[in-house]
Amino acid sequence: MKKTFLFILVLLFATIGLAKAQQTQELPLDPEVRMGTLPNGLTYYIRHNEKPKERCEFHIAQAVGAILEEDNQDGLAHFLEHMAFNGTEHFKGKGIINYFESVGVSFGGDINAYTSLDETVYRLSNVPTTREGILDSALLVLRDWSCGLLLEGEEIDNERGVIREEWRTGAQANRRMWRLANAQKYPNSQYAKRDVIGDTAVINNFSYQALRDYYHTWYGPDLQAIVIVGDINVDQMEQKVKDLFSPIAPRRNRGVRPIYPIHDNKEPIVSIVTDDEAQYSLIGIEFKHAATPRENRLSIQGYVMDVCNNLIATIMANRLEDITSNDPNCSFVQGNISYGELVKSAEALSALAIPKDGKEKEAYIAILTELYRAERYGFTESELERAKTNMLKGYEKAYNERSNQYSSSLTREYIRHYLDGTPAPGIETEFALIQQILPIIPTKELHDLLKAEITEENIIISFQGTPKAAANFPTKDEAIKLLSEVRTSDKIEAPKEDKIDRPLVEKTPSMGKIKKITKNEEMGTTEWLLKNGIKVIFKPTTFKQDEIRLKAYSRGGLSVVDAKDVVSASTASDIIEVSGLGTFSATELRKVLTGKTVNISTSIDAWSESVSGTSTVADFETLMQLNYLYFTNTRLDKQAWEATINQYRTILANRDQNPKAVWSDSIQLTLGSHSDRVVIMNLETLDKINADRALEIYKERFNNPADFTFVFVGNINPDDENVKNIILTWLGGLKTTKAYDQYGVGVPNTPPGVVKNHFKREMSTKTASNLIVYSGKLEYNLKNILTMRIIGEILSTRYLESIREREGGSYGVGTSGTLTRRPEAKGVILMQFDTDPEKQEKLLGIIHQEITEIIKNGPLAEDLSKTKENLLKVFAQNLEQNSYWVNVLSNYYFQGINTYATYEETLKSIDAKTIQETLKEIVDQKNVVEVIMMPN
Repeated sequence: MKKTFLFILVLLFATIGLAKAQQTQELPLDPEVRMGTLPNGLTYYIRHNEKPKERCEFHIAQAVGAILEEDNQDGLAHFLEHMAFNGTEHFKGKGIINYFESVGVSFGGDINAYTSLDETVYRLSNVPTTREGILDSALLVLRDWSCGLLLEGEEIDNERGVIREEWRTGAQANRRMWRLANAQKYPNSQYAKRDVIGDTAVINNFSYQALRDYYHTWYGPDLQAIVIVGDINVDQMEQKVKDLFSPIAPRRNRGVRPIYPIHDNKEPIVSIVTDDEAQYSLIGIEFKHAATPRENRLSIQGYVMDVCNNLIATIMANRLEDITSNDPNCSFVQGNISYGELVKSAEALSALAIPKDGKEKEAYIAILTELYRAERYGFTESELERAKTNMLKGYEKAYNERSNQYSSSLTREYIRHYLDGTPAPGIETEFALIQQILPIIPTKELHDLLKAEITEENIIISFQGTPKAAANFPTKDEAIKLLSEVRTSDKIEAPKEDKIDRPLVEKTPSMGKIKKITKNEEMGTTEWLLKNGIKVIFKPTTFKQDEIRLKAYSRGGLSVVDAKDVVSASTASDIIEVSGLGTFSATELRKVLTGKTVNISTSIDAWSESVSGTSTVADFETLMQLNYLYFTNTRLDKQAWEATINQYRTILANRDQNPKAVWSDSIQLTLGSHSDRVVIMNLETLDKINADRALEIYKERFNNPADFTFVFVGNINPDDENVKNIILTWLGGLKTTKAYDQYGVGVPNTPPGVVKNHFKREMSTKTASNLIVYSGKLEYNLKNILTMRIIGEILSTRYLESIREREGGSYGVGTSGTLTRRPEAKGVILMQFDTDPEKQEKLLGIIHQEITEIIKNGPLAEDLSKTKENLLKVFAQNLEQNSYWVNVLSNYYFQGINTYATYEETLKSIDAKTIQETLKEIVDQKNVVEVIMMPN
C-alpha cells in the first residue's frame, strides 16, 4: 500500500520541483520551539508564547502505558499515574496539589494526567510566571514525576479505594464492549489482554513491589519528554532543564520499550459482542496496515499522505451526511470513514456506522456499499474541490491567527510530535506547503490511494449492541459472504457531479439607518440603535486577528409557549437546522458555504431565544446574510426532519437500558417539580413533536428582530464603512414591529421543602448514584454569584479530602454553587457522586456534615484563599477571550448586571464570614433534594 502511493507522491513532487531526496527529508520542527535531547535520553521542547500572558504549561509525556504491564500489574500503569499526586521526593503527601492550588492552579482543571494503552501524560497548566519560585517548583514537579515518586505503602493502600471507584464509574456498556471486542479483534496479542483501568482483583491485592517494579522498569529519561510552553525566557528555562534533569540516571538493562504487534489475518476476523445496557449498536470495518515508520511520518511524503487521507475522510463524511440527512429510509443514522492509527503498531482505514434498530444487517451492507463505491469510482471533481477549499480555508485562518496561538494547543502539538512522530513544522511552514500541495492533488491519485488502503486481507469486522439487536446481526459467515458480495456487486452506481450556482440571498434588502450612537466607556463598547429598533453592541478586540463573534437574544423563550407545545418548541431550532435556509436544503447550504469559515445557529431555551455565530473577518457578510435568513426565510424540509427523527429513535430506542439515563431523567423531573413543562427526551416525547407547529412557534419567537440585542465582539470596527454597510443592510434591512416580549411561566428551578426520590434499578455494575441539592432564595447580584461559586469550589476541596482521599469512597464528588435568576433568584448548591452501595449511607452523611461544619466554623482559611486565588487567575485569563466578553456583555445588556467592572474588588471582599452566613441563609430555608439510585 505504501509503495503504491509513494510512486504517486514522486510524480506530485516532481510537478512542484522537489527532488526525491527532498521528498524523504524530515520536515523541520517549528523554529519557534527549542528542542533538545540530554545525554541521558530525555527530550525537551521549550517555547515562549504569551497566550495567555504570565502563564505557562509544564507537561511530561511518557512513552509508556498499560500495554507494558505484566499480568500481575494489570491496571498499575494507571494506578501509578494516581500515585504521582500522592507523594514525591520534593512534595510529600498532597504537596503538589496544596502548593499549586495556593498560587491559583486548580487540581483537576490545571493539575491532571491521563494514562492510555501506550502513553501517560502529566501536566501543570496555566502556571503563573510572575515569580521565579513558582517556575522552579513546577520544574521540580516534572523532575519528580520523571524519577522521584515515593510510592509509600500507606499511600498506595489509601488509593486502592479511589481506583476501585473510578473503575465503578467507568464500568458502563461501551467500556465493557470495547474490552471484549479487543479480545476478539486482536487475538493472541497484548491488546487483547490490557485495559487501562485494569483488573479489580489486581488493584485490591497487588504487592507494593509490583507497582514499584513497573515504575522503575519503564519510567526513565529515554522514554520521556518535557514540554514547556508559555510566557517564559527560553534560554533561562533551557538551562534550568539541563541542570535539573541531566543528573537523572538513564535506564540501563531494563529492556527496550516494545511495540506490540497485532497479527495478520488472511480471512476476515468477525467480532460480535453484546451488553444488556448498550444504548445502540455499532458496526465497524477495518482494513489493517503496518504503522508508517516514524521517519516517514515526519517526512514531506508522510505529510502529503496525511493531507490526502484527510481529503478522503472529508469527502466520505460529506457523502454519508448527505445520505443520513436526506433519506428517511437510510438504514444507518451516522457513519464515518477515515484512515488513522489502530494501535501503536498498526494503522487502518476504518468505517463505522450506527445502524437503526432492527436494521443492523442492512446498515452493514450500506456502509460496505459506500466503501466499495469509492474504491470502484473514486471521487468527483466537485467533491474534491470542496474538500480542498475548506481545508485551505482552515489553514488560512490558523495562519492569520498565528500570533494568537494558545500555549495549551502548542503543547499538545509538541507532545504528539514526540509520542507519535506527527509533524510540527509551525503554521507558517504548513500554510506555505499546503498552498503548494493542494492544487496538484488530482482525483485519480486520491482514488489510487483509497484503492490501495481497501485490502482483501487483514480485514476486521465488528458488531456491538444489545442481545436483542444481535438477533439482527449477520453471523460470522454471513458477514464475510456479504462483504464479498458487495465488493463484486454490479449494482453500485458512480457518484454524480453536483454544482450549485445561485446567491445565498435572492434579493438584498434596502439599507437601513442608524438612529443613535452611544459610547459606553466602562464596557469599552459602541452602542447603535437602528431606525428599525434593533439594538447593536460592538466591542472591538485584538485577542484574535481573524475572529468575530455574534450573540443576539430576546426575552421569552419556552416560558411564553403553551405547555402543550413545549415539546415541539424545544425542537424548533433543530428542525430549522436540518431543513436549511431560503432556497437551500441543509445539504445544499453546506456546499454553498464551501470555503467560508462561518458558524451560526439559533436556540429557544427556557427563558429566551437567541442567535450565536462566529466568522472570520472576510466572511462577516456571509454570517450576517445567514442571520438575515434565520429571521426571514426559514423552511421545513419534512423529509430531512423525518430522517433526523429516525436518528433520534435509534439513539433513544434502548436508552432506558442504561441506568444512568434513568437516573438523569429522574433528576430532571425532580428538580423541575414534575412540571408539565419539563421535557424528557424519549420515544414517547418524539411522538409528540409537531414539526409544522414547531416552525410556527419559531417564527413567532423570531418575528420581531427589534426585540433582540445584537452583540459583536472581536476584530470588528464600527467605524469601518464596510462593517457599517453590512450591518445596515442585513440588520437595518430587517422588518420589525413594536411588539416586545417579556418572560412567561417557566420550569421551577428547584422544589421547596425536603424532597427525596430514592429508587432501585437493575444494573450490571452495582453502583449507588447520588444527587443532593440545597437551595434557597438569595438576592441576584455579583457578590452572591461569586460567593455561590466559591462555596461550590470549597465543598469540592473538602469532599476531595474526606470522601475521595480519606474514605476512598468515590472517584470524585461533582459540586457546583450557582445563583439562578429565574423564575426566582435562588442560590443552588449541588453535589453528585457514585459509590459502592455498601458505603452510600456513610458518604451521604459526610456530604451533609461538611456543609454543617462550614456553617458552624466557617471554611478553612487555606481553602478560601486557594479558591479566590484561582478565580483571580481565571479572571485575568478570561479578559483576553472573545467568548468571555460575549457573555459579559450579554449579562450586562440582557440581564442588567455588570460581572466585569467590580469583579476583583467584589471577590476580594468575600471573606469566611460571607461564606458562612450565605451558606447558613440557604440551608436555613430547609429546601433539600435527594435523588438516589441504588441497585436491586
